[in-house]
Amino acid sequence: MANIRSVEDYKEFLKENRELLHKNAVRIEDLPLDDDWNLDDEWDEIYEQEVLKCGKV
Repeated sequence: MANIRSVEDYKEFLKENRELLHKNAVRIEDLPLDDDWNLDDEWDEIYEQEVLKCGKV
């Protein structure tokens, strides 16, 4: 993995690895309803905070 030392390094890493990240991402719609990650309410709270703070995620 890249040696990330700054926000700019992280942005560059994301840019360079976008296709790989998308390829390996799991859509929440594809998870079973009883999946632990799907049942965790913490993600709903994070989403709501981002929408309130930024108007978007």
